Amino acid sequence: MRVSFSIWVLLALSAASPAYAQAESAGAAPQICLAASDQKLADLEARKRQLERDIVANPNSRKAREELLEVMFRIECARKVEPQAPTEFARRSVAPRAAPPPPAEVVEVTTYYATNRKETRGAEPVKVYGNVGDNDLHYGRAVVSVPLNRPPGTVTLPSLWKLEREADPRKHFILRSVTPLGMDATLKEMGAKLRGISTKALLVFVHGYNTTFDEAAMRTAQIAHDLQFPGLAMFYSWPSAGSVVRYWQDEETARLSEEVFEQVLEDIAKLPASDIYVVGHSMGNRVVGHALQSQADKGRTPKNLREVVLAAPDVSVEIFRSRIAPRLAAMRGTRTTIYASSSDIALKASKVVHGFRRVGETDGEVFTYPGLETVDATNASSAARAYGHLYIVDSPSVLKDIRFLIGRKVQAGLRGLSQVGTTPNLYWRLP
Repeated sequence: MRVSFSIWVLLALSAASPAYAQAESAGAAPQICLAASDQKLADLEARKRQLERDIVANPNSRKAREELLEVMFRIECARKVEPQAPTEFARRSVAPRAAPPPPAEVVEVTTYYATNRKETRGAEPVKVYGNVGDNDLHYGRAVVSVPLNRPPGTVTLPSLWKLEREADPRKHFILRSVTPLGMDATLKEMGAKLRGISTKALLVFVHGYNTTFDEAAMRTAQIAHDLQFPGLAMFYSWPSAGSVVRYWQDEETARLSEEVFEQVLEDIAKLPASDIYVVGHSMGNRVVGHALQSQADKGRTPKNLREVVLAAPDVSVEIFRSRIAPRLAAMRGTRTTIYASSSDIALKASKVVHGFRRVGETDGEVFTYPGLETVDATNASSAARAYGHLYIVDSPSVLKDIRFLIGRKVQAGLRGLSQVGTTPNLYWRLP
C-alpha cells in the first residue's frame, strides 16, 4: 500500500518533537519503517535512480518529487537491519503522581516564555496554550520537573509499551506549572533574578516544526539543565500546529512569527543581562534568521547578543547566503555558529520538497560564509536516531561543544574540533 506523501515527509520532520525524539533515541523503529519493512533495498535504490532521472527530464514534476521523497525514507528504513524495539508512546497528556520523589532524583527548572499562541485557559499546565496563533504576545513562567537519572540529551516521557499510564517524576519530564504574567511582570521577575546571580546570562530557545507549547517548555528545560547553563532560560514558542501533517501550515506560521520574535528581541534587550544567547532549531531558524536580519537592517540588534546558534537550519542556502548571512556576519560583538550534518534525513527530505539545498544539510557540500563558524556534526548525528535531526539536543558531544561555546565563549578553533578546508571555505568537524 502506498503511504501518502504528506505523512512520509512530515513524519520524518516530526523529529523536532521531544516526544518523538525520546522514542527514536531509545532505538525504536519509526512507524514508516514498519510500513516499509517488506521492501528490498536494491529495488528501492533502482527506483530512486529512475525518479532522479525523471526529475532531471521534468524538473517541475511534483509527483516525481513526492514519490522520490517516499523512496528516500523507505531506503533509510531498509538500511536498518538490526531488530528494533517497539515505538515509544508519544505525545499525550498525563497527570503526575501525587507523591514527590526524593530531592536527589529530580530537579525543577524554571523557564520563562514568550508566545503568540492563543490561551485556551485549560486547568492543566499542558492546556494553557493551544496551537492557534494570537494577535497578542504573551509572557510568563513555566516550571518543568526534570529527572536526574537519565542520559543527557533525552526528554523521557511515559510509554504505553512499558505500561506507564502516568508520569513518574523520577523517570519522566513533567510540565509542573505555566503561569501567564504579562510582559511587564515577567521582565521584572527576570530582571530581579538576573541581578541576584553572578552570571547575568540569558538563553533563548526557538523551537522548530511540529512542536507544542509544553514540548517547547520541556525541551528548553532539558537544554538548560544539560548545558549546566548558569543564567536564566527562556523560550519563544511560535504557534506550530504540533501535528505531523501540518508542515506547510507551520511554514506560513513561522513566516508570520518573524516580526513577533523581533518584538521579543527588543523586549529582552531591556533586561540586565550581560550576555544573551539565542539557539534556534530547524524551522525555528527561519524565525530567528529573518528577525535578526530585519533588526540589523533597522540598526536595532541587541548590544548584549553574544552568540547565535543555528542548529540544523531548515533554511534555503540561497536565501540564507544572500539575505541573512551578511547581516549576521556584520553584527559586532555577536558570533554565529551553524551546526549541520549529512546524516540529517529530515533536511534531505526538505531539500527534495523545496528543490533547494538547506543550510543544515552537508551532503555533498558544507555551507560556509566569512565571519560565521560552521560545525559539521555528522559524526555525532545518527540517522537512526530521530532521523539525525535532533543532534543539537540529544548528542552528548554536541551538547559538550555548545557548553564550551556558550559557557566559556571558546571559538571553534580552540574547542578540539578538526579544521577542514581553508578560508573562505573553512569549517570545523566534530570528532
